[in-house]
Amino acid sequence: MEPAHIQDQAPLFPVALSSRQFSRLPRMLRRWTFALLVHRFGQPLKRWRQGLANRRASKPYRRHPSAPTLAENQGCVVAVGDFEGKTGLCRAAHYEATRLRARHPGLVLLSLSSQPAGAPVVSGRDLGAVSRVYLLCQPNRYRRALRLFRPEQLATAHRTGLWAWENDVFPRAWRFALRIVDEVWTPSVFSQAAIRSASALPVVVVPHHVTVDLAVPAADRAAFDVPATAFLGIAVMDIKMCPERKNPWAHVEAWQKAFGDSPEHVLLIKVRCSSVTRVVEHELREMIGAAGNIRLVQQDFSEAEQVAFQRMADVYLSLHRAEAYGLNIREFLEMGTPVVATHWSANTEYGPDYAHYRGVRAGLVRYRDWMGHYPDAGFSWADADTDHAAQLLRDVAGRVRSTRAVG
Repeated sequence: MEPAHIQDQAPLFPVALSSRQFSRLPRMLRRWTFALLVHRFGQPLKRWRQGLANRRASKPYRRHPSAPTLAENQGCVVAVGDFEGKTGLCRAAHYEATRLRARHPGLVLLSLSSQPAGAPVVSGRDLGAVSRVYLLCQPNRYRRALRLFRPEQLATAHRTGLWAWENDVFPRAWRFALRIVDEVWTPSVFSQAAIRSASALPVVVVPHHVTVDLAVPAADRAAFDVPATAFLGIAVMDIKMCPERKNPWAHVEAWQKAFGDSPEHVLLIKVRCSSVTRVVEHELREMIGAAGNIRLVQQDFSEAEQVAFQRMADVYLSLHRAEAYGLNIREFLEMGTPVVATHWSANTEYGPDYAHYRGVRAGLVRYRDWMGHYPDAGFSWADADTDHAAQLLRDVAGRVRSTRAVG
């Protein structure tokens, strides 16, 4: 934990805008674009249609508890996931597939996205009987995943679902999947509690098999216009669906409280927006203002480019409201990079095991979200203390400066 004099230190710099100001009139009105209105009013119908489609499509694949299960040597072992996607869930599927290959040498991988260039096209329907199937995707992708097989192929297969959920209310939209799988793997005790509340299925905590290629060199800071001597912070977030959960405004607020507009303290926020959440980009730019030490990075990276980008950082900042696991947090910790993160939800289970983890104090607030992302809204999530985050950031920056001076 941080020294006492750091704990008690007041913010050094004023903040022009706080994150809460965007939830008040008249700024709030700018969020209610035509695209958002279509999204919000269309959500109930879209969810109903998706739920109906999921129930119908999955019905032939429902498990029969009395059906015998094939031994592994009597059928093939298959893992299904979106292995070529760009999200954290896709990276998690990739990590799990790596672990499963060691356990099942003949493992067959079926991708929900397009096959990588040069890879042979494999059809699940041509595999014959399946003894085990690992569904390395969320239940909302099961309609597509199950179509890769004939129902009779999975009739005697042991089915394992890898699910991750970031609040304590199990989603009604996933209930159909409780009749598809024999067991659920989930990466954290936090996620396990929500899933267990909805079913008597075995729910096993299996932390993501995170491995980091430390042989990949850091990217050239000059490509991002960052001075070589600067203290560099990185934040990574996908806000296409629920900006409130990733809480990007708090990241800008904490960095400004810690360092003002100092050009020797730079924060790069890698962010992915949708047409509906593009307004958040404008809000962040308004908060940043004329300060040049906070920048948004919006290009997509390959896997190697993503690791190289991560390896530039002197600190990783994550002021999220809730995480089912926090894959980026764990990756940066594995790299040896200090992490300043909201001390709430799944990352509290592994973060304190690392000497370079800095947990940010947070209070719980009731779920409120102008995007209406979670229809099952009866839960609370974290609101990070940006003053405390700023203190921790200054502490890490001081340690990095001292290390460089010694070096």
